Amino acid sequence: MNREKLFGLKTDGFSNFYLGLLKQFITSRYNIKASDIPLTSKEWDLIPQVRLVGNGETKENIEGLVIGTIRMGYGHHRMAASLYTWAIHKGLKPYLHDLLAIESNEAKAIKGIEGVYNFFSKMASEYGGVIEWFWGQMTSKGNIQSLALSTLLAEDYKSLFSVISTNCNYISSYPLNGQIAVASGLKKVVNLVMDNFPQYYLLVPGALNVVQSESSYIKFLSMGIPEKNLAVAGHWVPYDLAAFAIEDSNHRIQRIKQKKKKRLVLPIGGAGAQKSYILELIEKLKDNLTKKENCLLQLNAGDHEAIFQSILVKLKQLKIEYDLVTSWQQLIEYCHKQDLSKDTEAKTKPVVVFYFQNYYEAFLATDKLIKVSDFLVTKPSELAFFPIPKVFIRRVGDHEGYSVSHSLELGEGTVECREPSQATEIINLLLDNEDISSRMNECVIRNSKEGVYNGSEKAIDYCLGLE
Repeated sequence: MNREKLFGLKTDGFSNFYLGLLKQFITSRYNIKASDIPLTSKEWDLIPQVRLVGNGETKENIEGLVIGTIRMGYGHHRMAASLYTWAIHKGLKPYLHDLLAIESNEAKAIKGIEGVYNFFSKMASEYGGVIEWFWGQMTSKGNIQSLALSTLLAEDYKSLFSVISTNCNYISSYPLNGQIAVASGLKKVVNLVMDNFPQYYLLVPGALNVVQSESSYIKFLSMGIPEKNLAVAGHWVPYDLAAFAIEDSNHRIQRIKQKKKKRLVLPIGGAGAQKSYILELIEKLKDNLTKKENCLLQLNAGDHEAIFQSILVKLKQLKIEYDLVTSWQQLIEYCHKQDLSKDTEAKTKPVVVFYFQNYYEAFLATDKLIKVSDFLVTKPSELAFFPIPKVFIRRVGDHEGYSVSHSLELGEGTVECREPSQATEIINLLLDNEDISSRMNECVIRNSKEGVYNGSEKAIDYCLGLE
């Protein structure tokens, strides 16, 4: 393993100067000091096999498998969820180490970055034009200077690792977690690289960085990243979706042959962007939902109350009937009734709207709904790598465009639909054309046999096997 700072790559003197000033500003702004934060772990009531790391009165020495993440949107937690589902399947009892779940000045500093990201994501999605171009540039320019700054800040955030043993196996689903782990002296660190667009700031020097595709791997090599610090794993997909991808796809193909009403699941992203796009798409799908009755629209508003209320207002304006699911127990019962293998269809209104006040339930609900759906309608986020036929709506950031290309190459996703009208055309094509829909599912089956969706399992194996 190459343990050199920045993998041995260099930044110029001027960059080092202003990065040092920026680090000092952030440290001063949030009053970050080198002090221990009492941390402990507790059983997670939602998933008892996982222990959550958080504030406590006494310090606990944490060893074993630790999964690091950060509550920035849903994507990084979704990656972490893929890890702990596989860990549980392997008989392990992992810890979930969410930096923003720890009350501290360090967490406030990180939260400030998330606020900026969410703000510009919403602005770019709602207004497009120059704002979208600017944000696209910002999200696709993760140069070596951005990585250098992140590793500098990681040195100041080591208090967030005060109870984590240097002997533990640490897997990060957000690069800052891994960078702090390395700065804290941990030797067995694996970093999951998100998206399919290689950028320096997604990496962790001193760790094994695992990517989702061969193309990403080759690009990182061409950027000067040592081969010892890279590996290809596959897609970050939860156990229940990856292990049963072939079975679920065969059920979807059977549903196509039986001409059953197709179920679309449309989740709102963690940043809460694309409200206008989704509301217009609902309007354009009205005939499908009420007259043709050839699809069921399942909208997961996550924990975004404002968007949830906007969706209800739009449905009432359009006079489209809907059902509500607002608790985890209701979700489990709904998914049981909608099992893909069932011959009979559970009766619902044309639209089912999901809303949760709990952050974890909000994004985990999408995984449950994918299991009972025929198509996923999503922006090209981390969901772009899940084993289900996908309709891609407009990206939030140019880096997401490369995930569309990857899915197209695998044969299980559509082009990016920049406008709701285009998305409506694509959805109608998939609803009417049995050959295309079946072929997409056949591609999922082929990819599954090749291990494409088992990346999270491989990442755990890499981490447990590190010397």
